[in-house]
Amino acid sequence: MKHIFIINPIAGKGKYQHNIENNINNYFSDKDNDYEIYLTKYKGDAARFVIEKCEENFPCVFYSCGGDGTLHEVVNAACKYEHVHVGLIPCGTGNDFVRNFSNVINFENIELQIQGESVSLDLIKIRDEYAVSVCNIGFDADAAFNMHKFKKIPFINGNSCYILSVLYCLMKSLGKNLHIEIDYEEKISGRFLLCVVANGHSYGGGYKCAPLAKVNDGIIDVCLVETISRLKILELIKSYKEGTHLDKSNIQKYITYRKCKNVRIESNKPINLCIDGESYIYNDVNFDIVNNKFKFWVPKGTAVQRRKLNKNENINC
Repeated sequence: MKHIFIINPIAGKGKYQHNIENNINNYFSDKDNDYEIYLTKYKGDAARFVIEKCEENFPCVFYSCGGDGTLHEVVNAACKYEHVHVGLIPCGTGNDFVRNFSNVINFENIELQIQGESVSLDLIKIRDEYAVSVCNIGFDADAAFNMHKFKKIPFINGNSCYILSVLYCLMKSLGKNLHIEIDYEEKISGRFLLCVVANGHSYGGGYKCAPLAKVNDGIIDVCLVETISRLKILELIKSYKEGTHLDKSNIQKYITYRKCKNVRIESNKPINLCIDGESYIYNDVNFDIVNNKFKFWVPKGTAVQRRKLNKNENINC
């Protein structure tokens, strides 16, 4: 098994990549393992590189060394091939995907990574690509889209970027008119502040938007929040970050939460859709869960987190 480390040199402002590269070289210096380090040069280069290597048809693990955007690119290229696995060494701005696993610190340990194993995880199919973690529309998508305005500010991390972007978006008009169809049966229409279609439970640097989601359960989690006042938004933010918004009686009534296999969302106007933090514009979009679509390499001592049961598990589900 060859171990290939794909490093995005600008992810997370490039703070940790040099250390990661040194740690990799130091670990393999007295080992017989076959390994390679590749530094991406532009957006889309990781996907190009992965496809090129996959066509050589040898078993390997591609370690995505970057943020959720880099992982999205690597997974979308690799998931089409049966003989490869995708690992992750997080060094981006948000690093939300690893939050779906226990013992997150193990993802930074090269020895534990090499001693890891492969597990099958789900993906969400959207047109011609796949979402690894979370798709979102509305206030949160606009906040994610505007994070780039704050990423270049010194001493501002992923969570702080998201908070600043949230405050920025609060100054704008709130809510999107959406028509939503769940599993080709249930239809929901209204004006929504937030609309999340999730495989994993977190995004935005640690906001636990879909607290009941699990990356290997073959289910899409949908969380809808009606358009509410700015004062109510301030009440929502804390519980939304903690993943307790399904429990709070003062917020529950504004939330619809569903578990399903398919979601279709339509809008009369073009809307900003974020897929793993990457922005797209659509009027009509369909989401399908694809069970066990790719092989994810987890470090030794790490596993998919067990989902904590919500005390109001059946609310709007």
